[in-house]
Amino acid sequence: MTGKTSLLIGMGDFDSYGGWSLDTQFIRQMGVPYLLAHGIGTPVSDAVTQVKFPETGLYYVSVYTYDWTGPWKPDLPEDQKPGRFQIKVGEETLETVFGTEGIQWGWQDGGTVLVEQKETTVALHDLTGFEGRCGLIYFSREKEGQLPIGAENVRSFYREMSGKEDGEQKRPYEFVVCGGGIAGMCAALSAARRGVRTALVQDRPVLGGNNSSEVRVWLGGETNFEPYPGIGNIVNELEQERVGHYGNTNVGEIYEDGRKEQLLRDEENITLYMNHVMTDVIMKEGQIEQIELYDVKRNQYRRISGVLFVDATGDGTLGYLSGADYEVTTNGHQGMTNMWYVEDTGAYTKFPECPWAIDLKGVDIPGRTGVKDVYGNEREKSLGCWFWESGNELDPIEKAEYARDTNLRAMYGAWDALKHEDGSYPNHRIGFAAYIGGKRESRRLFGDVVLTKCEVSKGLAYEDGCVPSTWNFDVHYPDRRFYEAFREGDGFLTKDYHEPFDRPYWIPYRCLYSRNVPNLFMAGRDISVSHDALGTARVMRTGGMMGEVVGIAAEICRKHRILPRQVYTEHLQEFLQELKRIKKDMKKSLCSNTHPD
Repeated sequence: MTGKTSLLIGMGDFDSYGGWSLDTQFIRQMGVPYLLAHGIGTPVSDAVTQVKFPETGLYYVSVYTYDWTGPWKPDLPEDQKPGRFQIKVGEETLETVFGTEGIQWGWQDGGTVLVEQKETTVALHDLTGFEGRCGLIYFSREKEGQLPIGAENVRSFYREMSGKEDGEQKRPYEFVVCGGGIAGMCAALSAARRGVRTALVQDRPVLGGNNSSEVRVWLGGETNFEPYPGIGNIVNELEQERVGHYGNTNVGEIYEDGRKEQLLRDEENITLYMNHVMTDVIMKEGQIEQIELYDVKRNQYRRISGVLFVDATGDGTLGYLSGADYEVTTNGHQGMTNMWYVEDTGAYTKFPECPWAIDLKGVDIPGRTGVKDVYGNEREKSLGCWFWESGNELDPIEKAEYARDTNLRAMYGAWDALKHEDGSYPNHRIGFAAYIGGKRESRRLFGDVVLTKCEVSKGLAYEDGCVPSTWNFDVHYPDRRFYEAFREGDGFLTKDYHEPFDRPYWIPYRCLYSRNVPNLFMAGRDISVSHDALGTARVMRTGGMMGEVVGIAAEICRKHRILPRQVYTEHLQEFLQELKRIKKDMKKSLCSNTHPD
């Protein structure tokens, strides 16, 4: 992306990411996707791209980055900061070491570089393997003043410099699903198989959301109950053959990312928009008319139009951008987990000390000899499980990156203490650590019914009950046994609190559409429930069945040219009869309440 005397490089533009990973999960908070050096302590290979400068000569360099441990350890010596990296232009390596300044995203001055050839390479060179991050690189022939900061300003700056617009998709889709997790996939498949022309938008390179190789959370909940025995059939199709709940059995291949994607690509009525981040919503007369997408791989913006939309983003992003009524529990909500495990290499394995991590020396933590986790397990089985969870006390949207980084600092601090203080696990290494966080709770969008724990506990029946919920009330709070480990102030180990109820409880259809955005459905953990009721509704098989039901409702909407609320007010019996008509087609037993997450 070039101006007359400048060049701006976005991370999606790179020809090869090398060992770096493209992180898109915090774009709404910091402006752009960024490359992350997630090497678990081993420097990753260079990310490299071919660029064309507008002219040769001396350029000033600025890099959008920051010292990611600065919020906790701002005074560490530069050579101990974990996110350090350098930039190479052609054969020259800039002297500046980046990722060493600031406690939030901003521009670090990189000095100058002499560009002697218009066409050359630019590379990111990682120095630590510990989560260095780069969002933009800006070269200018003139010394710039203050470059844009803040998510909206940075996004606008990047877009203005890129100049790539793919225009607008002309023929509107009948059904646009935002979010490619289990709920979104089920919604898309359900509608498409009924002849509804469907688009599915996913901001990652894989589908499955929490149930993908990137996050690695197993499916929870039960399916296929009378009087609607066929609800759950599509979730069953997505069920993986093998399940590995804990430790190094929880490997990426068991999540069958490729099979899931192929299942959707085989549907002629589905158009997949992978690696597309929703950046804006265009409204008309109070309804969603279009959504704007940013293709992070092709560096293009495009708009797609639709008649009906589904928010299956988990975070309620589509609803938020469209002005839907919503609620966020900012303190005492369920947090985020980054799964990890260790593996035995068969030989002595070194690991560097981590003075920037959470200091866990001298305190009880799961994984230490004699310390039991919430299930009574010890040692390796206790490391990196669902209860390594943070962010419960923080805004789950605005502080999402902070929560993810807390999880990583807890992991590195634990491994530092276990290896160096205890002398444990001499032959082990961290075999996997997810950099994509698995969230449980953030925004909840309001429908015509806001389901509460009281109603579920009392078994209050709604005439439009249509999605069976079977998971116990399951909410997580910081585990008081480990408060000494939380001495920095951030909790990162939780305990689950369960309350049973008479199962199944049938979630009403009126929880699955917005009460004030007429053409917006919801499916997944952002549906219309209270914080406590989400404790049962949030698990993925249940969310998948929400998607199945919403897809059926979409077909009725198309048939009668109506909006989601009218399915309830004018065609409820037709809708319920259609749910009954679907026959049970189970592939395997799907009772999983024995493995709470």
